[in-house]
Amino acid sequence: MKKFITAEEILHYAKISKDNASIHIDKRAAQNAGFERPIVHGMYLMGFAQSIYLKAHPHQWIRQYEMRFLHSLLVDQEIELDFDVQENFVQVCCSTLGQQSIALGTFYVKEWDS
Repeated sequence: MKKFITAEEILHYAKISKDNASIHIDKRAAQNAGFERPIVHGMYLMGFAQSIYLKAHPHQWIRQYEMRFLHSLLVDQEIELDFDVQENFVQVCCSTLGQQSIALGTFYVKEWDS
């Protein structure tokens, strides 16, 4: 699954999450921190990956998750999510289209009881 993450989406996320750290929303602050432009919130990326997985698997719920961030993701950049589904857990990899891995994670899933 591919997704282009825009600066507008990150500004909206910053507003609703109240995470207004300047590195996420201000180009100059991001540049002072060594980035070309603002970076995507890690929680935004993790929540997005979870929502995409659950949309495709509506009879499951995520009971636990962990995610390790390897690199920062700049706003206005396209990502690709790959899911490797096992019996009761899912490995997820988020990478740029240039194949740089941004984050690796595991979702521990369970079927909803009937």
